[in-house]
Amino acid sequence: MRKLMLLGILISFLSCKTEKKQIDKFNVDFNKNIETYFLAEILSIEHRKTNKQWEEYKLNTCKEYQPIVAKALTYFGDLKQSKIAIKTAKLNDTLISFGYGNDVMMGILLEQPEFNVSKKPSDFKFSQTHLNGEDKNRLEEIISNYLQSLYDFYQTENVEDFYNKNVNFYNGAINEVVSHLPQGFTDAMETYYGDSREKYIALVSPMMIWPIEDNEGRGIGATVEHKNSKIVYEIMSPYVQVPFNSDNEDYDKFGFDYKPRATTLTVHEFGHSFVNSELEPYQEKIENSSYLFTDKLKKKMESKGIQTWNVYVIESLVRLGEIRVSEIQNDKERADYLRNYHTNQEDFIFIPQLEKKVLEYENNREKYPMWKDFIPELLEVFRENKSEFVNEQLSQKNVA
Repeated sequence: MRKLMLLGILISFLSCKTEKKQIDKFNVDFNKNIETYFLAEILSIEHRKTNKQWEEYKLNTCKEYQPIVAKALTYFGDLKQSKIAIKTAKLNDTLISFGYGNDVMMGILLEQPEFNVSKKPSDFKFSQTHLNGEDKNRLEEIISNYLQSLYDFYQTENVEDFYNKNVNFYNGAINEVVSHLPQGFTDAMETYYGDSREKYIALVSPMMIWPIEDNEGRGIGATVEHKNSKIVYEIMSPYVQVPFNSDNEDYDKFGFDYKPRATTLTVHEFGHSFVNSELEPYQEKIENSSYLFTDKLKKKMESKGIQTWNVYVIESLVRLGEIRVSEIQNDKERADYLRNYHTNQEDFIFIPQLEKKVLEYENNREKYPMWKDFIPELLEVFRENKSEFVNEQLSQKNVA
């Protein structure tokens, strides 16, 4: 009897430790640096020189069903001619000229102390970039100066007051995401990839504008390194339309109440932290199969912002990880949904072959302790295919 009691206590202790580990490692929140940056982007649109028409469309569409955007326009709308509006437009145009989008700013902003602690940003330096010499130094200086300007805007215009007034909305958005994410998914990811991260943080961004159709939203991944450990972030725009009501301050929906998208976006963006950097040594091998990025496939990928074969390969392998993580969690329904969605709707047509191949890795972990050890074998899947296969697959989808 005493042994049974001790066994029960031990099981209880281990269960508590497992539960605590999951709670400690994964969190959902919002970040005031990120939200303030997207606020500045909204104010800057009329000053843009590149992509202005697209940015105007995003704003005019999203302000109708993203209440925080509409509230921000009412609260800060008279600042459209302010210094921060002009500087933000110039920053975005400059980033494009250097081959970057605004996603590069996410990790940079997350490296800095949150603006509400009143600690000035430090100078920014790239840890890695395709830029060299004077171009690298120039962009680092531009970004460093911009961070200071954004911080000054936050302090001078008391942006903190806006977040305080809308804290219930932000908490509602956080709770929607928390309610939909599967228990223990970060443990499943670490099992699949054979690697670990210090923390996983999903950040809701009701201020990020991205047109919502069929519950689609935008997710941006970012990794921040601290003393040989990595904190990975996912920043997500709303993916459920919540019509703005100027007469109603109380909302019971907040833009994130859709389980398939909450799960897919979060696991997907965290997956990038395991995939992108590990593929960098294989750029030449990936480029050798770039003939598979046919004109038909390029056309299909335009709406997803995928313009190169390298990015297509990355996205294929990240999506493969989503499916296998679902299988590790014994969530057959989610795995089948993802197979159909990514392969048939999103046109990542190599996923069935990749999944068949990756089983060799999963069934032989002594030989391949980590996912990155199996990358050369996975890339053989692409090398073994021909462009005719790609066009045939896409033609069949069009007929169907």
